[in-house]
Amino acid sequence: MSDNVRYIYISYTIVVMSVPKNHHIISKVHIKNFFNNREGKIYVYDKFQKNIFFKSTLKSLFSEEYSNSRFSDGTIDHETLERELNDFFEKDFAKNVSIVQHFISNKKQNEEIINALLYFVKYGIIAEMRTPKHKKEVDEAVFGTLKGLSEMFAPELKADFEKSIEFQNHVKYSNLTSYLEIAAGVLEKMGDLRYEILVADQFNYFFIPDFGAATQRDKINEYFNPDIKEIAYVGLALTIKIYVNFYSTKLYKKRSIPSSSITYCDFNAVEYYNRLNLRYSQSKVASENEEYLKDFVERNSAIA
Repeated sequence: MSDNVRYIYISYTIVVMSVPKNHHIISKVHIKNFFNNREGKIYVYDKFQKNIFFKSTLKSLFSEEYSNSRFSDGTIDHETLERELNDFFEKDFAKNVSIVQHFISNKKQNEEIINALLYFVKYGIIAEMRTPKHKKEVDEAVFGTLKGLSEMFAPELKADFEKSIEFQNHVKYSNLTSYLEIAAGVLEKMGDLRYEILVADQFNYFFIPDFGAATQRDKINEYFNPDIKEIAYVGLALTIKIYVNFYSTKLYKKRSIPSSSITYCDFNAVEYYNRLNLRYSQSKVASENEEYLKDFVERNSAIA
């Protein structure tokens, strides 16, 4: 071998990135706003276990394995819904929180703040739809009744139905939805909105519940069936200090439409929303402040 020739051997390691299968029911970027960075903890109250505990990581809080996985064309897909959530409901979450915080300080409404608030309306619209409880109810409503009747189906129809429920052998939920399409559709039906930004003082803290955001339905559009109710209200705690309510102006058919507002809250107002969120929670609420959470539970022992 010539001394002038050198052979350089480079070893390559192929790294196969595993796809995360633990999916957050509430977006991690949202939960972070309730994490105590100084203590490295977030405090959680479980109303059924009647105990307060902490987590030093957000990895397993308000999350479930395979929650957003779907079965399609013979393949388990862990990525599609996760990617949609990240692209349209999570990637710009922190940026839009900062925009709202800046708006609270300067009170100057512009297109940027309107877009930020619309971002959170859409996030809130789909929040509870991401919970295991809601997903189970949807699948039961869609497939449960038909399953009991499937024995009476014609062979071809029965085969199609059995194919439609094959997902149950592979993943937890059908997850046939598109959160982006749902959010856009609901927002359109809500029509014009009014917002109410609530700001807690230094001594009070909003909690984040395990359903992410509250919604309320009402008869806001006219249909042949007069009993149809649609989402007319969305409310959520963005941070420990900011809670935002959104109302469809269609709620005010016989009343004057209120103006949007920023309101600085006292103890009673913060307590009111924390009580509602605990009462409506599936089992848990979380807080940055351990002492505040403990005192709240003691004050509200009748519902806690």
